[in-house]
Amino acid sequence: MFKIFLKSKYYYHVFRGRLNELLQQNCLCEELRMKLKIKALYHNSKAVELGFKL
Repeated sequence: MFKIFLKSKYYYHVFRGRLNELLQQNCLCEELRMKLKIKALYHNSKAVELGFKL
């Protein structure tokens, strides 16, 4: 059961990280681009952290 929970968190962070990267590439506002970059880095680091636990 716990493994399923970790796996779902992992996929959530992978999805959000990739989504923020795509939004960042198509963004025109530099301020918003930096916010999206920070969010993408956060989600990618969490995905890597959870990947080690799986």
